[in-house]
Amino acid sequence: MLRGRLPAFVAASVSLVAVCGAAGVPAPLYVVYEQTYGLPPVALTGAFAIYIVPLLVALLCCGSLSDHVGRKRVAVPAILTGALACLVLTTVDAAAPLILGRAIQGLSVGLALSALGAFVVDLVPPSRPGLAGAVTSGAPPGGIALGALASGAAVQLAPRTAPVGSFLGTAAVLVAAAVTVALLPETVTRGPGALRSLRPVVHIPRSARPVFPAVCLLVAATYVLGGFTQALAPSLAVTVLGREDLFSGALAVAVYHLAGPTAGLAANRLRATHALVGGAAVLAAGTAGFVAAIAIGSFGAYLAAAVVAGAGFGVAFAGAMRVLLDRSPAGAHAGTLSAIYLFCYLAAAVSSLLAGVAVGIWGLAAVASVLCGVVVVLVATGTAGSVLRMRPAT
Repeated sequence: MLRGRLPAFVAASVSLVAVCGAAGVPAPLYVVYEQTYGLPPVALTGAFAIYIVPLLVALLCCGSLSDHVGRKRVAVPAILTGALACLVLTTVDAAAPLILGRAIQGLSVGLALSALGAFVVDLVPPSRPGLAGAVTSGAPPGGIALGALASGAAVQLAPRTAPVGSFLGTAAVLVAAAVTVALLPETVTRGPGALRSLRPVVHIPRSARPVFPAVCLLVAATYVLGGFTQALAPSLAVTVLGREDLFSGALAVAVYHLAGPTAGLAANRLRATHALVGGAAVLAAGTAGFVAAIAIGSFGAYLAAAVVAGAGFGVAFAGAMRVLLDRSPAGAHAGTLSAIYLFCYLAAAVSSLLAGVAVGIWGLAAVASVLCGVVVVLVATGTAGSVLRMRPAT
């Protein structure tokens, strides 16, 4: 048994990052699949959209399950499911195994986001309550960034063996994470209602409902941008921004996603309102920078815009999570987290799938620019609505 609140918090947080990191491993490999096996852009965005479907089902049906049966009984199977997905993805040579592996990954991440996310909230040190929002908001993008960088480096150094080696290494990390989580102290007493909790119900606590739609509009916008980045940024780096090395595709994915949690952690002492509004303004500026970088065809400008947009995303998302978690009763944290991620990932899936279809008609540069414009509008609308709905005491 791993004892001590801080070590347990760190272990749960790292495990959540590891599960999300596995979902970032395929992104730099998409260019390899495209060049080697002839997969079209719609297959790549389709794989991302398919990944979202079981993720959403897990959030919708199992989002509150760990509140009834215990965190570990959901978290450990979630992590091991991610390891299974990695084994399936070692066989990719066409669209079918890619889609199957990504679907299993989606199930893993969906289960982990609620169970491990709630575990993190339960174990946060009382002296640093803001860390819970920073970790739960930062783990998905931060993990994706780390996974993308690792597989991007591997594919640059050993392009023939990297697709298999990256997934085998990730599977080993996930097995180790599952063992670690199994040794954590349980924070939930088992109680009745587990089967009833499997009914597909989006549970938003009454106290959080007034601000929930506007806040979700803001954070969903960040996931729209992040989803497009995961699916098509590597192709954008090669075909639009003039890069020939495969590692640049990993950077295109990682910089945005890594800047987010870094900035979110740095700003965890800010008041929730200040973090949400200030982060949204920076996010909008960085997203506009993406359009400018695409227009001039500059990879350096794209990375600079990714740093700005990612930092804004991290601060705004952490503030938004704190706003909603502060308005949720302690026993409803898993359900609240599931509702947030449900809307975010659904927006990302739909927009990515539509973008993949649109790329074949209007081209990657035009679609990317239009999508960035939509994101700016969503950010502005969500921020304005959040400010109007939040109480002055927030």
